[in-house]
Amino acid sequence: MLKVFRGPNIFVYNIMYVFNALALGQYFYSLLIGNKKRRMVILLVTVPLIYYIINNVVFGGEEVFDSLGYVFSSIAIVIMIFVFFSQILANVSEERLSMNFNFWYVASQLIYQLGAFIVFLTFNYLTKKILTADYSRENRAVLTKLWGLHNVLLFLSALLTIFGVIWISFHKKSRSS
Repeated sequence: MLKVFRGPNIFVYNIMYVFNALALGQYFYSLLIGNKKRRMVILLVTVPLIYYIINNVVFGGEEVFDSLGYVFSSIAIVIMIFVFFSQILANVSEERLSMNFNFWYVASQLIYQLGAFIVFLTFNYLTKKILTADYSRENRAVLTKLWGLHNVLLFLSALLTIFGVIWISFHKKSRSS
């Protein structure tokens, strides 16, 4: 039997980065034009998947939140984001960029994924350091602040996406009037 079910939520948290990478990978696969870019998306999505299989199936999984898997997922997604922005810049069109929902959504993901990368990388380092040293109140406060920063990044990402939807809707209505 697999050891990934040690804690009530650890399995769910540790599989979420794989689902996140797969879902956003499918999204970018549909946005990107060209076989080379699409093959790169497939390669990037397999990195967190392979890491998950090796870490959780072969080596028996983590007993704590596996932030390193989220680091791999964030790196893969950020690379896909930059490929998308490169594609937009290489294929300039008459349509205003601010009227493109994909631009707003991908920009919000860039803010979240870059910040989350730093949070997850720091969390991984601090968790290993704290678990080997002491789990004092001060150390827990640092980890709590990291998750607070993560929540702020999620909120900003959602706000940017909502702003984009409102922006597009407002300008479409004002053009039709």
